[in-house]
Amino acid sequence: MITTAFIVEYNPFHNGHKLHLEKSKEITNATHCLGIMSGNFIQRGGPALIDKWHRAKLAIENGVDLVIELPLLFASQSSEIFAKGSISILNQLNIVDNLVFGSESNNIESLLELAHIFANESELLSESIKHHLKMGQAYPKARENALKSISKLDLSTKSNDILGLEYLKQIILQKSSIKPFTIQRTGSSYNSTRLVGQICSATAIREQLKNSLNDDMKNFLPNSSYDMIENFYKLSAIVHDEIFYEFIRYNIISDLEILNDIFDINEGIHNKIYKNALTTSDLNELASSIKSKRYTYTRIKRILFNILLQITKKDMDIIINSTSPAPYARILAFNQKGTQLLNKMKKTSSIPIINKVASFVPKNELEDISFKYDTKATRIYNLANFSRNTLTDLNQDYYKSPIFIP
Repeated sequence: MITTAFIVEYNPFHNGHKLHLEKSKEITNATHCLGIMSGNFIQRGGPALIDKWHRAKLAIENGVDLVIELPLLFASQSSEIFAKGSISILNQLNIVDNLVFGSESNNIESLLELAHIFANESELLSESIKHHLKMGQAYPKARENALKSISKLDLSTKSNDILGLEYLKQIILQKSSIKPFTIQRTGSSYNSTRLVGQICSATAIREQLKNSLNDDMKNFLPNSSYDMIENFYKLSAIVHDEIFYEFIRYNIISDLEILNDIFDINEGIHNKIYKNALTTSDLNELASSIKSKRYTYTRIKRILFNILLQITKKDMDIIINSTSPAPYARILAFNQKGTQLLNKMKKTSSIPIINKVASFVPKNELEDISFKYDTKATRIYNLANFSRNTLTDLNQDYYKSPIFIP
């Protein structure tokens, strides 16, 4: 058995994801594939277009054998935290041989060299990063400039390379035996909003779906993915960021001081958030009015959804500072090969495996905190479709079983 893993969002699942899966199996000679997938809220800040169960089902239908949910407290944060949680889960399952991720540079040797520098951060590099942060630069830019000042290596500013670098850093820090591979990213860039060719970015697809769904979208999506999106679109059940704007604004204006407790709110920015929440009319306007050189638009989006989900500094400190932060492996979907992976995991995993939420009892603080947020996130996400009469119970986590596809 050769098990290859992917860390994904599939928001939504498109042709680029399909190509990534096929090539990953080929270059690693994989017999089994495992996906760690974000739940109902994603890393860039905001909700997934379609709920986690339907996205997990699409993953299985298109070649993944087992889908495990990445807990909310990792899935909705910066690339460093996102990677730390993902690699920790994969590492503690003790069944994963390979990790494959997309890369703009597709240079695993260079990325590994950089990862070793950051994993073993020297005092000189650390001080240089602090210097650039004090100059008002956002952390990614500060780190890039700090590296330039002490090394001849170039730090890629492309999205997939940045995330891949964090995966490699965590593999090193966690002393994992998982072997990393890269696949050249093809088609439009990660942030592109243009629908061109047959492989475009998920961002472009999401932007298009804010306005319409037409037959042209079939060029960019596998049939199963298009059919599911079409069904959700007809039901007006596609979930966009703006749906949660008034909930976020309510949490902001309810109590200014409580904002100080929310994770990633620092340096008095809570005053700016509060002031602009009183005058803006939509989520994009609010985020744009707060962003600055230090606080990027994406970081502000994450902060706003931290406010929605009431993610506190205290709880995140416990998660971040844990040497083994993975709380459990929550199963979302699997096929027959996935059953083989599950049977093996039961013997090797050092973290609990959750098949049914209703029967899970947290045994420590880490499990308890993560479980609390995961189930709360599902209830909040379901508010979007509950109001459209497509759900009868917000507490979906407790009665929804993992999806098995023969």
